[in-house]
Amino acid sequence: MDPKLAEGECKGEIIPEERGTGGFGYDPIFLLSLVGRTMAELEMEEKNRISHRARAVLNSIPILEEIMKTGG
Repeated sequence: MDPKLAEGECKGEIIPEERGTGGFGYDPIFLLSLVGRTMAELEMEEKNRISHRARAVLNSIPILEEIMKTGG
């Protein structure tokens, strides 16, 4: 079976001052274009819904469905 790849993207920009108290790493300085807030300003549920990881998981669903349908 050939390897499969699913990617996720979350557009934003690095800002000079930290905003928010949630998250870790770059979260306080990563301003999301979509919502106008940093990752650290989001509630965990919203962050998990729009993060690059969440988008990669969603993009993997058709791949997984195809694998299940064809048996690999």
